[in-house]
Amino acid sequence: MTWITYTIYILVPVLLAIPFGTYVSKVMAGKKNLLTKIMTPLDRKLSKCFHFDDKMDWKKYAQSVLSFSFVSFLVLVLILKYQNLLPGNPQQFPGLSWSLAFNTAISFVTNTNWQSYSGELTLSNLSQSLGLTVQNFASAGVGIAVLYALIRGLVGHQRKDLGNFWQDLTKSIMYILLPLSILVATILIWTGVPQSTAGFTTATLPDKVSVSSNGTLILGAKVNNKTNRVTLDGKTVKGAKVANKESLPIFPQASQVAIKLLGTNGGGVLGANSAHPYENPTPISNLVEFTAMMLLPMSLIFAFGKSIGRPKEGWMLFAVMVFLFGIGLVVTGMSESRGVHVSGIGPITMEGKESRLGVPTSAIWAVGTTATSTGATNAMLDSFSPLGALLPMMLMQSGEVVFGGVGSGMYGMLGFVILTVFIASLMVGRTPEYLGKKIGPSEMRMAVLACLATPFSILVGSGIIAAWPKLVTLLTNSGPHGFSEFLYAFSSAGGNNGSSFGGFNANVPILNIALGLVMLAARFIPIIAVLNIGQHMATQRLTAESSGTLKTTNVTFAILLIIVILIIGVLSFFPALSLGPIADFLK
Repeated sequence: MTWITYTIYILVPVLLAIPFGTYVSKVMAGKKNLLTKIMTPLDRKLSKCFHFDDKMDWKKYAQSVLSFSFVSFLVLVLILKYQNLLPGNPQQFPGLSWSLAFNTAISFVTNTNWQSYSGELTLSNLSQSLGLTVQNFASAGVGIAVLYALIRGLVGHQRKDLGNFWQDLTKSIMYILLPLSILVATILIWTGVPQSTAGFTTATLPDKVSVSSNGTLILGAKVNNKTNRVTLDGKTVKGAKVANKESLPIFPQASQVAIKLLGTNGGGVLGANSAHPYENPTPISNLVEFTAMMLLPMSLIFAFGKSIGRPKEGWMLFAVMVFLFGIGLVVTGMSESRGVHVSGIGPITMEGKESRLGVPTSAIWAVGTTATSTGATNAMLDSFSPLGALLPMMLMQSGEVVFGGVGSGMYGMLGFVILTVFIASLMVGRTPEYLGKKIGPSEMRMAVLACLATPFSILVGSGIIAAWPKLVTLLTNSGPHGFSEFLYAFSSAGGNNGSSFGGFNANVPILNIALGLVMLAARFIPIIAVLNIGQHMATQRLTAESSGTLKTTNVTFAILLIIVILIIGVLSFFPALSLGPIADFLK
């Protein structure tokens, strides 16, 4: 039954991604598509107003990306900091601290969506809708735009430009992200996900519960329904209160969930994320949401093959990603099926998982959310077994290139492809070429920069904070497991993932700033690097293939690519992993 589940969860998004990849390639090439008649009038007006026809070289394109992201960051910081002074705050939430506003704004602008708080208890309706939701669209659109700027460079012939950023951004949002979000949100409403602006509603509990003076549930306590006396182990609990009502968060979850998953964002209204029954109520909604997070990263692989006129190149990259994804799924799935061993009790498989979803769907979700840079979780990763937590962490540390984020996964993978072509060509004494373009020293430097940005950001950032004396006070656990909590947080930030291992209080000024800087470096250094690569490739003449041309669609090249990804993207972290999940496993 487990493997049937895994097969369904993989096949459904793949079967949808293949035709949708064709659609994406048509959209970004400006060809007729399903939405041409609907969107063309608005597209033309925006083009005239903002001069979308102006062509940009890599410097202008990069400047546009950075300026757009910077303005988005400033606007979002102000919204979050001063939400108490703005409308749309019926809960009367105070504004966020400067450090938390800084961290959250960077998080959503970089497509990370790391949240050091529970959204339903911290952010107003306006902050959620006007602030975070807008960036869920914008940051994903930036990723698609940068990918297609690189693609134009790869297929261009003595071309001086990479297109127009504003046009690419508009097309990605209007034709891809917005229609998909409407469709997925509608399906989620059908599965039972709420779509309401009610805020909070009060529900009467079937049985009374006891809470402490600060509102914390007293586990194991008994309540006398007649006298409201609270006892624990036969003794009266002083100061305990009895409650029979609960305040439930009712927000427009369906629309939020749709774009956060489709855009590989991950952050949402509810702190429990996709483990919350309002966000993910049934096994059917779980499949729909998993498909949503996998759809665009998979589609862009096939779109790449269509856009360059070489579908086999796309299929080769897809096969490499599926292989690495499969390793992560097999290890995580087998580990979680055996459960976590608890002293005096034995193995527990359902620890940290929702009973309505079960172990298999929790395992594949953990692998999918870290492979695609989504960061949404439907289980408590802190409760996973050491090996079950190791593979999701390694998928993030790889640079999020196993499908990866929307756009960012593909251009990150192309950086590894260029490195592999260069290494393989030197091994056999051939001139490094990819798609008929020579790979020179400049391209190599930029490819190395793009591929090393993630491990460098994670290791440097976590290394500095690890020397901070107060770090241990912020960890729930000590020893290897505590170190895993800490390492996972920086891996999530550096991988622009946003998922949380749990057990680590990162909402302190120094960590808000440190994690924010790691997110910035991991997001924008690769963007600048791949745009530079695109420009250098675009200016070249196409070289005809010969008997000496290195084949990049065969099994040999795929194996070499896997080895390069593992060596550069994963083995760099082996010493750190040895102190965390590996040591936890051996213990």
